[in-house]
Amino acid sequence: MSGHGECLGRCEPRRADRRQLGDDERVLVHENVARVRATLDWIETAVDTGKVDVDGELARLLQGE
Repeated sequence: MSGHGECLGRCEPRRADRRQLGDDERVLVHENVARVRATLDWIETAVDTGKVDVDGELARLLQGE
């Protein structure tokens, strides 16, 4: 198995093991998703424009500031 199927077995807990995330965990997930989105936006811009320098806002976001 490769790609998504491989991750599914490891990343998604079995139904019996599922539990609700706590408030801190939800906040952490949302912060990490925002970092990933910002990184993907930067990658798309770099591909489209050739501009590959990281701006200050993205750098702070990736550092968790």
